[in-house]
Amino acid sequence: MNKKASWSLVIGVPLLLTIFLLNFFEEESSPPGISSNLTDQSFGKSNETSDLSLESFVQASALENDMQVEVMEKDEQAPFFEAETKARLIQIADTFSEDIQYPEYSKPIRNKDELQKYLPNQSVASSLDLDVKKDNSPSISIKSSKLQYFRGEEIIGEAAISNLTNDDIVSVSARLVTSGNIVAETEGRRIGASDTFLVSFEPDSLDVPPKVTELRLIANFNVEGRRYEIGTPVKYVNVVASIDYVADAQVNDTFLEVPVYLTTSQLGYHQISANLYNAETGRALVHLSAYKDVLVEKDFIVLKAHIAALKVAGHEGPYFLDDLTLTRMPSPPRFITEFGTVPDEKITLNGYPFSDYRDEPYIDEQAQERLEFLSKLGGER
Repeated sequence: MNKKASWSLVIGVPLLLTIFLLNFFEEESSPPGISSNLTDQSFGKSNETSDLSLESFVQASALENDMQVEVMEKDEQAPFFEAETKARLIQIADTFSEDIQYPEYSKPIRNKDELQKYLPNQSVASSLDLDVKKDNSPSISIKSSKLQYFRGEEIIGEAAISNLTNDDIVSVSARLVTSGNIVAETEGRRIGASDTFLVSFEPDSLDVPPKVTELRLIANFNVEGRRYEIGTPVKYVNVVASIDYVADAQVNDTFLEVPVYLTTSQLGYHQISANLYNAETGRALVHLSAYKDVLVEKDFIVLKAHIAALKVAGHEGPYFLDDLTLTRMPSPPRFITEFGTVPDEKITLNGYPFSDYRDEPYIDEQAQERLEFLSKLGGER
């Protein structure tokens, strides 16, 4: 085998092993029989986990070792391969060790980047340069106010044009389409003296077939007779459930518990997620999620913030709850993902001194066993 192919294996195998381990050791709180990539939904974002068992992983590792012996030049590449692989394994072990200190349903939020992945229903902004050969080319953009709308809601977006070099006359129109068919059209309204235009579609103007959930919002810019278009995806779904009431928080053992009451027209597994904030500063503290097999039309699900996560945040309260989502996950008898409405306003919650909790670390024995196995692979003692 030539050196180029051999070096590709040296670099590629550790990378593949790293990706495999990241998937393998990622814990998801999925209900039995429910695909884990549908939990903790953020309307389009998902986390996928591996279904491979620990035994199958060991077998895969042994196969990789056989491949290494067969195709690598032992004296030249094997030391590099071993050091690179161990370094990656140690890095993964360190990250995993930190992560398993907290339950999957109660994760501390340490910074804005971490908060970003827990913010639901974020729209997808699209932009386009009109002349790619110019450094400061005029550009157009379109962004809806959110990604997912419920039937009966007004769909709103903003279309903008920037870097115009003169007083070109600009007008904007917009349409919603599905499978090439127009379901609504509107004219853009300039916002003040800016080059941003508001586009909105009243519910009565939408002619969307009952089973259609995927739409595309397209903005048409007319600049001195020259036409340009750009689009962004929008979801349009039915309401199957709603959050009716959020009770105040109470301390129970090692948890701050928040009961959330709901009504659903479709029984089965439901998941609620939310972010807990410092009510005094507005800083995000803990991401919460919980699921339950809802067997009656009216029920409740309890969100739980573990004391370990609260102490990382360093705030005893008061709190507020925001960024709520309500999802009915694919489960009998309807194996499709469906959604429910949530309160628009922030929900204020009481806080309690940390001394009111039973203060002990969170321990997941299965996760600890995986960590020990991973540490051994990385050569740590």
